[in-house]
Amino acid sequence: MYGIYIHIPFCERKCFYCDFYSIDNFTFIDDFIFSLEKEIHLKSINYPDRKIDTIYIGGGTPSTLSNDKIERILKAIDKNFIKNSDVEITIECNPNSLNKEKLSFYKQAGINRISLGVQSFIDKDLKFLQRLHNSKEARESIENTINTGFNNFNIDLIYAIPNTSISDIEYNLYEILKYNPPHISAYSLIYEEGTPLYDDFISNKIEKINENLESEMYSFIISYLESSGYLHYEVSNYSLKGFESKHNSKYWQHKEYLGFGPAAHSFVNNERLWNYSDLKKYIFSLKNNTLPIENYEILTDKMYFEEMIFLGLRSFGINIKKINEKFNIDFLKEKENIIANLMENNFIRIDNDHIYLTKKGFLLCDEICLKLI
Repeated sequence: MYGIYIHIPFCERKCFYCDFYSIDNFTFIDDFIFSLEKEIHLKSINYPDRKIDTIYIGGGTPSTLSNDKIERILKAIDKNFIKNSDVEITIECNPNSLNKEKLSFYKQAGINRISLGVQSFIDKDLKFLQRLHNSKEARESIENTINTGFNNFNIDLIYAIPNTSISDIEYNLYEILKYNPPHISAYSLIYEEGTPLYDDFISNKIEKINENLESEMYSFIISYLESSGYLHYEVSNYSLKGFESKHNSKYWQHKEYLGFGPAAHSFVNNERLWNYSDLKKYIFSLKNNTLPIENYEILTDKMYFEEMIFLGLRSFGINIKKINEKFNIDFLKEKENIIANLMENNFIRIDNDHIYLTKKGFLLCDEICLKLI
């Protein structure tokens, strides 16, 4: 079964640390919705087996869209694809653009998972991140989500913000756990080239958190959430049992998904395709009844092997049996010395034919991946 990802490119204001494709000009929003409906139809024709089990509406800020536009998107999917009975439907929301009316509509429309871009309960940090909400609005959005009857929701947290400490992390986690969220995503602040945050860092207007402190923060988050009953099932993601993100797990397990909207990616039949990261090009292409695909790549055996290592380690573990069968190798034997050294230093463990990172190993995930590749 496919997963479906819908990229909504609109934001009320683009956060200065964000490198995802988004715009704050809503002029072409009607053209976008019409083009999106057309893309969903055109792409569905290429895939006769139209069964789907996840839908993820991301961005950008999907909750900036009016209810009727979200309804049109969902109806276009219903018209062109066959939903599984237990389909997971997620929508990303920012606290400042979410209210009780929207939540009630989402519930009625069949959306069953909310992802809330809270990021912090500390107002000075929200101000630094240039978020449009404050801590009071963050709490209200969570409470409204719960009171509307959503029993599956995610809270996003950003850590390693300049001038923050372990005690700030502890406060944020304490506040989050008051709401017993089924899922938590905790991301380190990344200085992506091309963002205003990166420019401020390069010009010495901002000083990064010390790397050792960042590692301490990450270790603290892991320990705090695991001791609170959360499964650390991916580098940045934690869930109560049974509440892992079904859609995002597709990315980490090489399962097939179809992307719609500007900058959206698809992965089908060992081929990865991506759309134009430009709304005008996206709309123009679909006006001419052409799919807005900017480029594609076919995964070579080498690429697939590297991704099995990288994606496996950062999430559900390297499936030793699967990698041996796919590449006709004995992975444990070929990497015997490296694996022995990593196990001796408590960076990895082997259990049920899988190689997993330990808590210590997660701190050096990229380096360990390179060793095994």
